[in-house]
Amino acid sequence: MLLINPSKYKFGGSFSHYVPLPLPMTIGTLSAYMDANGYPSKVYDEELELIDAQNIERIIEGLPKPYIFGISILTSQAARAYNLAKFLKTTYPDCIVIVGGFHATALPEESLNTGAIDFVVRGEGERVLLELYEAIRGDRKDFSEIKGICFKDGDQVISTPDAALIADLNTLPLFPYYKYVELLKNCPSDVKYDWGFTITSRGCPYECNFCAQRMMTGITYRYQSVENVLKNLNVLVNELGATNIYLMDDNFLTQKTRVKELCDGIYESGLWEKCEFSLQTRADDFNEKLMPYLQKARFTTVGFGLEVGTDRLMETLKKDIKVETYFKSAELANRYGLGVALYLMFGVPGETSEDREQAYQIVKKIKPVMAKVANLIPFPGTPLYDDSLKNSPRLNIVGTWESFDHPLRTLGFPLKKPAPLPYVPEDASEWEITRDIIKYNFLNILQLNKIVGVVSSKSKHWWARMKPRWYLYPMEYYHLIKIGLILVSNLSFALLPLWLTEPIMEFLYPELQKRVPEKKRSVYIAPEWSKESQRKVRA
Repeated sequence: MLLINPSKYKFGGSFSHYVPLPLPMTIGTLSAYMDANGYPSKVYDEELELIDAQNIERIIEGLPKPYIFGISILTSQAARAYNLAKFLKTTYPDCIVIVGGFHATALPEESLNTGAIDFVVRGEGERVLLELYEAIRGDRKDFSEIKGICFKDGDQVISTPDAALIADLNTLPLFPYYKYVELLKNCPSDVKYDWGFTITSRGCPYECNFCAQRMMTGITYRYQSVENVLKNLNVLVNELGATNIYLMDDNFLTQKTRVKELCDGIYESGLWEKCEFSLQTRADDFNEKLMPYLQKARFTTVGFGLEVGTDRLMETLKKDIKVETYFKSAELANRYGLGVALYLMFGVPGETSEDREQAYQIVKKIKPVMAKVANLIPFPGTPLYDDSLKNSPRLNIVGTWESFDHPLRTLGFPLKKPAPLPYVPEDASEWEITRDIIKYNFLNILQLNKIVGVVSSKSKHWWARMKPRWYLYPMEYYHLIKIGLILVSNLSFALLPLWLTEPIMEFLYPELQKRVPEKKRSVYIAPEWSKESQRKVRA
């Protein structure tokens, strides 16, 4: 079986020369589970190279016929995933195409209606995919007894009951990092993975209405044992040379006792002597009792999802937290020597330009080592989309969900056509949101201490990294000048008055005129997750 992470863009866009790829964890986890159950599988990441007629035979070499392909789909990947499925079906008419992931779980009928997809695996995929694979290879004709899938019977879509979640994550095999090492051997020499990522738990007990994770796991929280986490960390540090590892759990500090035990394990194993660690968590889960443990294990950075700058918008997103908590947690982190990273979203329903400025002022006061501003993406399957914005005239679905992505992904020099936004609040125009995202991101990036940290290769907190001893390679100066010009020119244009830049952009790109500020504002009622969404059975 071939498991694929689809992509139509090179990761990092204009900054791809400096941005190492994050590992596509989902397909790796699925592949390891298939291997452990006696069915050898491969992974393929289109962030490295797109699948096409010239390379497909090399990619699937050694796999049994009829070929079975699995494609993991995020909403921003849907267009490429569907086109890829059609290519695979055309090239190998007897192949089976299975899709899964957040987008396929939210909209299984959409996937099946492409005519190129045979099955949708909903929710957590390991056990469901294994059972489905065995049924296909065993020539089973009736798939209705397999829980957690959708398929077509004629024109009718059959949706079986949800499958139970895996109760014990320790029954899963260790992550197959070696598969990605093999992938790199056949890809362009300038492409590299960032080995400093791992996930040690699944789920989050909170109820933010914009987060798609709840759709997959409910409020169920499960985690790997300290022993298994240390095994993965040992591979990353001692075999792959990672010197800074980011624990990407949705909320790493949910289970405090386990965090303390893991920190003890990192210290006792000596991993802390070779590597620094970073985590992300909610600000209200970050407390002083954990600080000695995090210090001992050499955690140097904590990331908080600030999202917005006012308590009013916190309520809009059902964050169940106050802005003041972020100040307190940031002060605590700095007191114990941890840097703070902040993650924000612009374009929230009911948001104003003053709200965005307030969010930036919070960033300036906290002085994080890194701050990133994204746009709000109302993912299908979340209350924010399904119960609130699905029919909003301010929503803009371009093509096959191609607007449901980050606007900086295709950023070039100023006056280039901006990527369309999926949603724009009533108080703003589309260009205004895009401009503010550019402005506040680059105001944070273009600071002297951060620039010096990156070019000296001493900064471990930035999202881009220089090649070791880069100054010895002439082409590095070209790339550095190019990215510098893109950053400075875009920031300069974004700092110009809106009354000046907006008419220019709307003249060049009339489609930007479709979403301008509304004089009459609707009353926004923040949606919540249903009680049914909490009931995820474990087995």
